Amino acid sequence: FNIEETQYTKRVLGKVDATDADFGQNANLTYFIQPSSQDLPFEISPWSGVFSVNGELDREKEDKYVLTVVARDNGPEKKLSSSVSVEVQVLDVNDNPPQFFKYDGLIKWTHSDTEDLSNHNLNSDMMIPLYKATLQENAPIGTTVTRVYANDSDFIGNGNGLILYSLPQRKNQLNLFSIDSKEGVITTSGRLDYENQSVYNIT
Repeated sequence: FNIEETQYTKRVLGKVDATDADFGQNANLTYFIQPSSQDLPFEISPWSGVFSVNGELDREKEDKYVLTVVARDNGPEKKLSSSVSVEVQVLDVNDNPPQFFKYDGLIKWTHSDTEDLSNHNLNSDMMIPLYKATLQENAPIGTTVTRVYANDSDFIGNGNGLILYSLPQRKNQLNLFSIDSKEGVITTSGRLDYENQSVYNIT
């Protein structure tokens, strides 16, 4: 079975079906998961074999479950059983934002441009990572300023965990810096003038 990670309440995944060639109670089957555990977010109807998920699935904690389902008859003298393996693959949902690391500190940051804010899913007032760097004002265009690092615990194979870097374009401001979208390396794309501006804040 394949199912996306989230919280479920008795969500039916399918049915495990077994047959018994005997008659009467000897052919009356009961299904159960073995070994039984309160921690497993799965359950099976003992009479119908309907298999369902009841609880939270988090792919970042557990991406696959392999369970043993037993079908046992109800013979009055001797109970016979057979088992089957059930595999549940937990599919990734984009539920984890990228996280920066290797930064120099945290600063309080206030965003005043609501249009840019909506485009980048940022809060108006928040603590954000800070990378520090120094550069000569006569540094040629293309000089490396610093590199930023981020990771994402979602699955990269479907794109949810793939990280791309960008610098938001601000209105009425020279674009003096650029960033490599894959590597996170920030370089100069214009001439810096210390007398005109000595400190640059790049978000």
